[in-house]
Amino acid sequence: MGESAQARLRHFKHSADWLWFWRLIAPPAGFCLGMYSNLKLRTVRVSVGGPGAGYSGPAVYVNWHRHLPFLGAHHGLHRRWLMVSPAPYLEPVARWCRGLGLRVVRGTSGERGREALAELLLHLREGESVFLAVDGPAGPPFQVKRGCVDLARAAAVPLIPVAYRAARGRAHPNRWDGWLEFSWFDRITVRYPPDREDAILKGAPAVQPERWPSG
Repeated sequence: MGESAQARLRHFKHSADWLWFWRLIAPPAGFCLGMYSNLKLRTVRVSVGGPGAGYSGPAVYVNWHRHLPFLGAHHGLHRRWLMVSPAPYLEPVARWCRGLGLRVVRGTSGERGREALAELLLHLREGESVFLAVDGPAGPPFQVKRGCVDLARAAAVPLIPVAYRAARGRAHPNRWDGWLEFSWFDRITVRYPPDREDAILKGAPAVQPERWPSG
């Protein structure tokens, strides 16, 4: 794709000039995505484990962007909050996330990030939980952005990493994040790995990405 075509595509996806279009298609697109996801989820077997799985208080749950395909639905069962980029082309995705049971705040590090984090902080202080893809929305992959640490420290809640394995899962070869898609009738293991959760409250280093599973 040439530079001019890339520029036109970016304008189409990100410009407010096209916000009307993305809002127009968001309801039917979100509905179709939701129907597909719900049908697929009914065919999979899921097991959940790890030291953080039984935690019941408010927390900031974090994962790599590649683990969003299943973790969106998993966190939706718990009605957790998610920050989604306000880019116009993600209007259908935000609608789909709400259909999964997630509660959505629009913002990203480059746009409305401060306002979105302030809203998430309020929800954490009200006893609710948040989950964030800490290398999103556009990478670099497997590099943690510090917003998750600052948010957890400000709310005095634990930071709990989450990942999953899919027995028949495949990493998308053409995506920057290695998007880990699961299959129909798959076996999925959701893991809440150990983490120095108390370190956040004590102000010590809390994010140890080398200990997080990447697949």
